[in-house]
Amino acid sequence: MKNRSGRLIAASPSVCADLLYAGGFNAPDGVLYFEAGREKGLILSPLEYGRAKSEASKKVRVFSREEFLDADSPDRSDLALLVNLTERTGISCWNVPSDFPLALADSLRARGIPVKALPGAFFPKREVKTASEIANIAEAERVTEEAMCYARDRIREAKVNAKGFLRHGGRIFTCEMLRSEIEGLLKERGYTASQTITACGWNASQPHNLGWGPIAAGKPIVVDIFPRSDSTGYWGDMTRTFCKGFAEPVVRKAFLSVRKAGEIARKMIRAGVCAAEVHLAAAESMAADGFQTGHTADGIPCGFIHGLGHGVGLEIHEGPRVSPLNRKPLRKGNVVSVEPGLYHPAWGGIRLEDLVVVTQDGCRNFNTMEKELELE
Repeated sequence: MKNRSGRLIAASPSVCADLLYAGGFNAPDGVLYFEAGREKGLILSPLEYGRAKSEASKKVRVFSREEFLDADSPDRSDLALLVNLTERTGISCWNVPSDFPLALADSLRARGIPVKALPGAFFPKREVKTASEIANIAEAERVTEEAMCYARDRIREAKVNAKGFLRHGGRIFTCEMLRSEIEGLLKERGYTASQTITACGWNASQPHNLGWGPIAAGKPIVVDIFPRSDSTGYWGDMTRTFCKGFAEPVVRKAFLSVRKAGEIARKMIRAGVCAAEVHLAAAESMAADGFQTGHTADGIPCGFIHGLGHGVGLEIHEGPRVSPLNRKPLRKGNVVSVEPGLYHPAWGGIRLEDLVVVTQDGCRNFNTMEKELELE
């Protein structure tokens, strides 16, 4: 028999960006997606079949699971379904993503059906966004910026008590309270945000520290908001760093250095530029300002300790990376974050992040909000 390879995904679209991208249908339950020659199909339970018929991409055919199961067999498993699908399509080997369920792959192989995990991205073209995808991301970033403006205003409006902590409505204003308010606003707008970062002072020296406890005046407050649209599945991503009142001189100097590094990076970004070179230019600028990357005497990483940026789309972190590890050129239609940062446990952290789309001759910034540190 002639070899005929197909492509197969077994996952939930709500957590698998490749499946959501291929089928255009979002659901919390397991879905099977296949490509066999020119045919592309989604196989779903009766629970989701009707909705998928109206919501899924017109490029795929929607099937009910029952169409691939023997009516007189009690076996209703994915394995039984896929064995029948394989026979019907004449596929001799299924190519699958690297995170394909191992147990299911082993069961298929045990039935004599080869399964091959493809290295790298299953849909490399996801890195280059279409006009409609760019519009979805732009809308997500607009809502993200609205939430960031709200956070800035809440910090600005707060009063400072005798101990140097922020107060709102007679209560100490905490990182947890600010995070809850941001995520509540986003949910009202149709977006889900989780793990929003509202880290103050020493906590801000750890890039992914969520932040906890009272917000203090005179200390940097890193606010990193990254919500996902409940309707489209696309993400926004934005970071600003604020300080209630006057910042310490080292914090002010770090803020200016990070802001300048971001400007340098955005001016470099265009189709064809090496991603690693953009990162290195930002890193060298901050090092020249006196912020070396390394470790404290206690071995704690400090300085610019992460990549300059990452792709954003149906995943919050996807290709292409803007880091020293990526020597490939950026391409028109890439959507990437530009987020230089400086961190030190002695004074906290600074991170400023915008989201841009790469164009032929430069980049377009989705963000318009200014970068201001000290809020009176």
